This record gives sequence, C-alpha cells and structure tokens, in this order.
Amino acid sequence: MPLLLVAIVTAVAGAVIALRLDSSHVVIDGLQKAGQLATASEREVEEAIEQAGRVALVGGIARGLLLMPLLTLLLAVVLKIAAWLTAQKTLFMDLFTVATLAMLPAGLAHFIEIFSALRLEVITPSMLPSLAPTSLAALTEASSPALGRVFHAVDIINIWCALVMGLGFAAASKLKPWKGALFGLFLYALFASAFMVGLPGLTPPGAGGH
Repeated sequence: MPLLLVAIVTAVAGAVIALRLDSSHVVIDGLQKAGQLATASEREVEEAIEQAGRVALVGGIARGLLLMPLLTLLLAVVLKIAAWLTAQKTLFMDLFTVATLAMLPAGLAHFIEIFSALRLEVITPSMLPSLAPTSLAALTEASSPALGRVFHAVDIINIWCALVMGLGFAAASKLKPWKGALFGLFLYALFASAFMVGLPGLTPPGAGGH
C-alpha cells in the first residue's frame, strides 16, 4: 500500500508538471545548437515543442508507475547485499518493506510538487528545482559547480529517506537503532558522493544534460 501511494503521487506530480511545462526554450535552443533552427519551418518547431511535451508527460507518469517500484526493488536488493556482507540474518520481504517505507519522504516531496505546480499556469525547466526546494542548493548560491553539486546532495528529503531506511534495517536485522541510522546515512553518503557529486563532475562542460 505505501509503495502504491508513492507511485501514484509521483506519477500525478509528473503529469501535472508536464502539462504546465513550457519546453519551447529548450527545444529552440536544441535546434539552434544542432544547426536546424534556420532551416526549420514554424510548423516543424511547433511539432517539436508538442513532441517534447508528450515525452515529458509520458516520462513523468512512467517515473511514478515504473521507476519508483524498480528503485524500491533495487534498494531492497542493496539492503539484502548489505545484510549479507555484515552477516545479518534478514528476510528479503522485510527489507522490501523497509525500502518501501524509505520512499515515503520522497512521496511527500512529490505531493508538495503537485500543489506548487497547480499554483502556476506555466512552468519553465529552470523553475523545476523551486517547486519543492529541499536541498541546501535552494538556500545558498554555490561559488563553484563542484560546491553546487555538494549543496544539491545535502537534501533533507534524501537524508530523511536514508534515516528511515537505516532505522528499518536496524529493526529487521536486530541492530541498535543508532547503528542503523548511521548505516543509512553512510549508504547515502556513498551514493551521493558517487552519483550526485563525483560522476556529474566528470562530464565535460556542454557535453549534454545535467
């Protein structure tokens, strides 16, 4: 039930945002960089913008209905591997329940996104981070891209998810709660260091997405 709730809220948030998203600037900028803007007709540009909107809508819904369950399953597998490495006897279904509960704070963030998006008639891509500002990057401006990635990783929702995951893991494996909390924060620190700070920094400027 919690996983279904999170999946639905995430899908609704993706749909609401996509229906209000103005991707014209992104599409036109992409055509210009590809050297196709000068030769494209007005109708072709409009079709490209409409196509971008449809992709955003399908992607937003799929993020909830497909990606969230897959991420929950992946997290449960990671917890099972961690339990095996630390010689903790746990049932996979218990760990899957832990992973599901750990997604609830993320569901709350998407719930906030829904209400923020409904208040706006048009949303531009640059406005997306401000719909539910939960990271340190929303409070202060970084002096460098690397520091900006660190500020983005210091996210209250992600940290909350990590604590719930750690406490749930402790309950499932009969660890002390404080050890479980530290374990959850440690796993998040590893994840954030690799995928939110390290790997994005290896992407050359102008090489692609963010």
